Amino acid sequence: MQTNFNEIQKIVNHIEANFDREITAHEIESISHYSYRNFQRIFFKIFNETISGFQKRLRLENSYKKLIYTEDGISEIAWHVGYFNIQSFSKAFKQQYSISPVEARKQKHEVFKEFIENNKTDLKFEIKYKDPVSVYCKFIKAQDYNNQEIDALWEEIEPEDELFNVAYGIILDQPLITSYSHCRYGAAITSEDDVNGFFRRDIFGGRYVKFTHYGSYENILETYRSFYRYWLSDHKFLLDNSDVIEEYEESEVTHIYFPLYE
Repeated sequence: MQTNFNEIQKIVNHIEANFDREITAHEIESISHYSYRNFQRIFFKIFNETISGFQKRLRLENSYKKLIYTEDGISEIAWHVGYFNIQSFSKAFKQQYSISPVEARKQKHEVFKEFIENNKTDLKFEIKYKDPVSVYCKFIKAQDYNNQEIDALWEEIEPEDELFNVAYGIILDQPLITSYSHCRYGAAITSEDDVNGFFRRDIFGGRYVKFTHYGSYENILETYRSFYRYWLSDHKFLLDNSDVIEEYEESEVTHIYFPLYE
């Protein structure tokens, strides 16, 4: 049986949306139209991890982001990501990251230290509300958000550029927390008609901090460094753990939207 990453994105989205609870074999089968056993095999072949392992990783990665992005209490975070008591959460977190949730919150500057050091670029930003936008997406695993893999995805899409007016990049993971090999990127386009081979979903819908990268995408990490440097030194807002969106407005202009904690 043949499949690919984009074909199973519907069930991946379902797992992501419900990572904080047990997902049944019946749910998997009704959404994927595969037997649960076959889907497990396909999922492992693509992600190199089991469905339950993927779900556990999402729980812990989202909890880590909440620890460093927000001021929520640790017990509240544990409950939000699907742990019913703080003891089991703390044990799982320490097994994954070799530090406790309390230590992770205290050491959040260490998470970004190597990434942001020696960067002095000024950053201008604005806070704005973005209405939901319906887009068609194609997702890949992009190790550490490797530009070559992302460029190859857009080159695959380019022949269809008459179909869309605006293009977006969906940054699903935080590479300073998520293992490089598990980082996922989505190329998203707008279209009035269905686009074959693309998965439909909504993006945006809330308040964001927006900043802009000017120049080649090869240098976009410098702009991210500037943002994290500013955010860590002057907390004027709390961040959310949902997706970061890149909006490709024109040649060498990329608007970057970080979701704000409500």
